[in-house]
Amino acid sequence: MDRKELMKQFNKQPRIGTLATADNRGKVDNAVFSALQMIDENTVVMAIGNNRSYANLQVNPQAAFIFFEPAASPYDWQGARVYLKVVACEETGPHYEQMVTIVRQMAGDRAADNVKAAITFTITEARPLIDMTA
Repeated sequence: MDRKELMKQFNKQPRIGTLATADNRGKVDNAVFSALQMIDENTVVMAIGNNRSYANLQVNPQAAFIFFEPAASPYDWQGARVYLKVVACEETGPHYEQMVTIVRQMAGDRAADNVKAAITFTITEARPLIDMTA
C-alpha cells in the first residue's frame, strides 16, 4: 500500500478506528480511538489513557489499527489496516504535549485530562481495508 496515500487517508478528520492489542497471554482487546497521527510514512503517534490498551502495550508492543470511511458498496470503502509496533512511550515531553493538544481540540478538556501517554509506533505493515489476497 502506498504510504503517501495511506498518510493522507490516515490523517483525514474526522476519522475513527479501532486499535487491537493483546496482553502477554494473548488475550485480545479492541477499542475505539481517534487521536492518532501518522507523522511520516513509517511512524504513528497516538494519545492514550490509562486503560486496557495501554496496559497491553506495556507488555506486548504489537498492535493493529483499522480505520474506514463508508461508501455505497463495501468494496468502495476507504481505509486501511495498519500493523504497528511500539518504539516509545512518553508520559511527558513534546509528543505527549502535542497529543494532549490534539485531543483537547478534538474532544475537549475532559478527554485531554485523561491522556496518560503518547505512544510512538513504527508501521510494520499496511494493507488496504478490503484485500482479497492472502
